[in-house]
Amino acid sequence: MRLPALYGRPISISVSPSLTVHRGKLVSGRPGCGTPVYAASYIRKRKIVLEDDLLSCGKMLRLIVVHEIFHFVWPRLSNSQRKAFADLLFCELESRAHGELGESAGVQKELLASRDGDLANSREWRDYVCEGFCDTAAWIYAGVRTHDCFTLARRWRERRKLWFREAMGSLCKC
Repeated sequence: MRLPALYGRPISISVSPSLTVHRGKLVSGRPGCGTPVYAASYIRKRKIVLEDDLLSCGKMLRLIVVHEIFHFVWPRLSNSQRKAFADLLFCELESRAHGELGESAGVQKELLASRDGDLANSREWRDYVCEGFCDTAAWIYAGVRTHDCFTLARRWRERRKLWFREAMGSLCKC
């Protein structure tokens, strides 16, 4: 599928070396200080920051850029659309579906597995659903057919693709 037409205010994209997150802040140029990340999005500032090493990795660059763009789409979906996507992921969890469509959702899914109690109202659940949405968008729209991080079974992939086809149509506000 091709990337749907996107509309909204411009989003700036910048590149910085050695991106990490340390104490909730994005840090650049200080390797070993914090957790390495590929990118960060600032929704209110309309800004994406990419790790400069991505520029030499075509597949990863496409996956990460589409993933980050869809962080701007997520808050503009209706409540019913976000709930429908969350319900889709909940169905996968109840069915014990293994794998994910990206590293971000995979990490969040593992955090859920270690959590006790009600998932539906937890920060971990909301983060997983958002990352699952963005990773799914990247899988569908980045033009990358195969990648080690695409580990979700085909039947679940197809359900997500159908959800996107119905929910996104050919136009996305971001």
